[in-house]
Amino acid sequence: MNFRKKKPVHPLHREWTWKDEVLDFWLTNKPLVGIIIVLTCICILAYILGVASATGHLHVLSTESNTYEHMEQIVLCYSGGI
Repeated sequence: MNFRKKKPVHPLHREWTWKDEVLDFWLTNKPLVGIIIVLTCICILAYILGVASATGHLHVLSTESNTYEHMEQIVLCYSGGI
């Protein structure tokens, strides 16, 4: 068995990796990172709202009659009518 300890490698003498690239970007571009995070959240929100409206779970142009119709469906569903 080899019990010799490895010599520490100086950070400047090691190979540049993608982790170093991400860390360098994170530390040097704080405003841009903030903008990317905000835009990502907005895109996720828009996607969720799009899926909800496309599947009928979000009623964008709901009228008063539609509201009463949905209330009637809820009452029938919980009273065992459907």
